[in-house]
Amino acid sequence: MASEKKKKRYLFIILASVFLALVLASFAVISVNSVSCYDRSNRLFSGEKYFYYNGQLIIRDPDIRDNLYKQEYFRMKDGRLYYEEEGVSSWFGIDVSGYQDWIRWSRVAQDGVQFAFIRLGNRGYSSGIIYKDSKFEYNYTEARRNGIPVGLYFFSQALNDEEAVEEADYILRQLNGRVLDLPIVFDWEYVAADARTGDITPEALTSACDAFCRRIEESGYSAMVYTNLYTAYNRYNFSEISDKYIWLAQFNDYPTFRYYFDVFQYSCTGKVHGIDGEVDLNIMFVDPKSFLKRTGSV
Repeated sequence: MASEKKKKRYLFIILASVFLALVLASFAVISVNSVSCYDRSNRLFSGEKYFYYNGQLIIRDPDIRDNLYKQEYFRMKDGRLYYEEEGVSSWFGIDVSGYQDWIRWSRVAQDGVQFAFIRLGNRGYSSGIIYKDSKFEYNYTEARRNGIPVGLYFFSQALNDEEAVEEADYILRQLNGRVLDLPIVFDWEYVAADARTGDITPEALTSACDAFCRRIEESGYSAMVYTNLYTAYNRYNFSEISDKYIWLAQFNDYPTFRYYFDVFQYSCTGKVHGIDGEVDLNIMFVDPKSFLKRTGSV
């Protein structure tokens, strides 16, 4: 009997030792991963198959083109960001709306601005009503008169394909066949949980984005999608729209977005001659003049 108890005690000690070893090994793995793989600045995971965004594990989609821009070639000088990799061209630009009030576009052109995206309008995030930007006509006319390539954006709060197409048709009516040098941008942004779009699903948003872009492209203009990291990773099914021109917003000295993009909005506090107050600053990696498709009416 005593021998049987001794055997049970030894077995218990062995099992407890194995369990403790497994627990310690698990902590060791977690520790190694947190130090060697996870970069808390939200840059890419060291592996090719997955990465982290704000502590959220995201499986890399191998069908989406990678972000090929290198951190070391982004350089900030006098409040403006430059990309200086040999063989890669970039252009400096701004995006504006009625919030910038009356812009003196001749001074903007003299200050080296090479392109501008101008807000045409927006849909209210609580009312759902579409509004035209109070300074669109002035900004469009004066920017082009001063030789600055122009595109436009619409702040969307579309809930579905029908509303997205409604927004696109509104834009086309306002343009009435006028020339654009740059794309028309679908600028959908998450506002708040209690906004009319607060609980839109990734499937509905992705479909609405595609419907908007398809309508714009059918009319002869180019389309582009504006997004930030949160919206791209969490609100869109990004693989379904990644083949479009992408305008990334991330207020940082270099982008940490995993996937490819064409325009990088890096500041909302920029200073440009001819604009009172602050303005958004951007780098474009596509020659602004290469977008030009339209010279006549729809």
